[in-house]
Amino acid sequence: MVYLLLDYDEYLGAQRLAKLSAALGDPEMAGLNTTELAGGKTSAAEILGHAAMMPFLTPRRLVTVHGYLSHLDKRMAASKGTDSAAHAEAAALLEGLPDAPESCDLVFVDSGVDKRRGLWRGFKINASGDKAARAVPGLDALVKTKAVQMEDAGTPDAKALPSWIQRRARERKIAIDGRAVQQLANFVGPNLRQLDNELGKLSTYAGERPIQSDDVMLLVSDASEAMIWDLTDALSQRNGRRAMLALHSLRRADAHALYLLTMIARQYRIILKVKEAMGAIRGGEQEIATLVGERPYPVRKAMQQAQAYSLAELEGIMNRLLEADFAMKTGADADTEIDVLIAELTQRR
Repeated sequence: MVYLLLDYDEYLGAQRLAKLSAALGDPEMAGLNTTELAGGKTSAAEILGHAAMMPFLTPRRLVTVHGYLSHLDKRMAASKGTDSAAHAEAAALLEGLPDAPESCDLVFVDSGVDKRRGLWRGFKINASGDKAARAVPGLDALVKTKAVQMEDAGTPDAKALPSWIQRRARERKIAIDGRAVQQLANFVGPNLRQLDNELGKLSTYAGERPIQSDDVMLLVSDASEAMIWDLTDALSQRNGRRAMLALHSLRRADAHALYLLTMIARQYRIILKVKEAMGAIRGGEQEIATLVGERPYPVRKAMQQAQAYSLAELEGIMNRLLEADFAMKTGADADTEIDVLIAELTQRR
């Protein structure tokens, strides 16, 4: 069978390949019947040649091709006409895939294939000796005729992430509280491999009881970052009482004053970057996150908080944080300096 894994999440793709590999049977024999090919280092002839080989002491073979289709797509786009070597190679591949033997699982793992171009939509080609151009079916046509099986498993978005965590926990027979699921999604973001690792770590810690939100706060990296966001939430709302409660919570967790200042400064830098990005482009959380180079969770928080500030105010706050840092490092009482800073930042304009 020929499989097309386009724009697959890295972790989900690895799981899918592991499942196909397990279907080969004995791991030692599976290794002798597994081939991996990479992008620009292979060709249509090599791919189809490996697919046509007979399995050795197993019922099936597994051939995985990484990045070849996007590489070929770009070569075709860069060529001046359909009589190019790239188009001839694409024709050999596309016309050869329906004849791939059932004894081989041929898997293309790729991203960035342009569905507006010939590799996907098909094209006409003049081969040497042909009197007229012949039509070559694209990947889209091969999917529709079921010569190729298209599989879709992109990374879940922020709304779907908690459902994925719950489903994965059930698969691993791990009990987890609903609030802990949401916190885990917020702290880690759409990194499925890390989320799976965190579930295992939390399950070991919790033992036979369900994983609770306190476990996530204690064990998952960046949990303190979320607590800092609670503090900056209160600061952006000029809510002095909430800000001091958040500060006391951080101090109970043994957060040192210099660490608190560093984290507050980091959050305000993110808010400033997001504020500037929101003025430069019209995009959602994911687009802004990509532009500023931050994870979706802090960007989502920063987009909310940025509404409460002008760019000039944010630049002023960054200068005030620098002053506090200098004061702490030149003899001022660190805890007092933090208290004064929080009081100033919660003052009404």
